[in-house]
Amino acid sequence: MKVQCMTCKKHSEIDSKHPQYQKLKRGESKFFVCSSCNQNIQGQASADTNINVNDLDQHDAILRGK
Repeated sequence: MKVQCMTCKKHSEIDSKHPQYQKLKRGESKFFVCSSCNQNIQGQASADTNINVNDLDQHDAILRGK
């Protein structure tokens, strides 16, 4: 599936193994954020709020491979 990051506008190709693939395919989301932008957004949010990213969402831990 061809996708475009809503943040950096970079075009990518994702397959069914990608964590966001199923949501996009089912139409549950129209927005794709590449892993680089996702990490940057999380890092900035963590710095701004002093909340550790690892304490938030288990889904994101899976995306990071932890």
